[in-house]
Amino acid sequence: QLQMALQEEKHLKHWGRLQYGLFLKGAGLSLEDALTYFERMFVGKGFSKEYAYNWRHMYGKEGKRANYPPYSCAKVINSNAPNANEHHGCPFKHGTVQEVTTLLGRLGVSPQQQKGIIAQQQSHNYQLACVEHFKVTHPLAESNPNVQTDNLGNHPNAWFHASVAYEKATGSGESSNKDGPLAMTSSPAGKELETAKGATSVSP
Repeated sequence: QLQMALQEEKHLKHWGRLQYGLFLKGAGLSLEDALTYFERMFVGKGFSKEYAYNWRHMYGKEGKRANYPPYSCAKVINSNAPNANEHHGCPFKHGTVQEVTTLLGRLGVSPQQQKGIIAQQQSHNYQLACVEHFKVTHPLAESNPNVQTDNLGNHPNAWFHASVAYEKATGSGESSNKDGPLAMTSSPAGKELETAKGATSVSP
């Protein structure tokens, strides 16, 4: 949902930048490629002056030079809820059923496939809703030894890396997110990430 918002609004507010920036860092996007991509996306926002420091700080190049990790699902779920025009957080926790239904539809999840996901959301099992989303969009994953699914509901990057492994193992096709940040990365890890069709799905 953060990638969708970025593409539509050409901007992300503070918590969205932090959540998505750290996710992409964990997914293998280099600092150089992150700066290049977000400068391109933040149209008319004076990126270099106003925002580049944020990314350098995330990657430990500014401030106390800490190595900040990507957010876990628990942190995303329990962090502050998004306000108007903000898009961070967990859609299953912070979104309504209608909002999640609309988002899943945009991601190509059929109404029949959505039933189990929505049932988990309504039962307040937000992480299980995310796991169910993975299952319906990666139907052969559990039977494939090359796809690690144990940590799916605990970390967005685990969901992402499992999706990468699934696409590579099944040869399911090229990325549906060719305009996303991982499609333009020059880092070796990023080149592999291009294959992830589900790279920027519901989570983060």
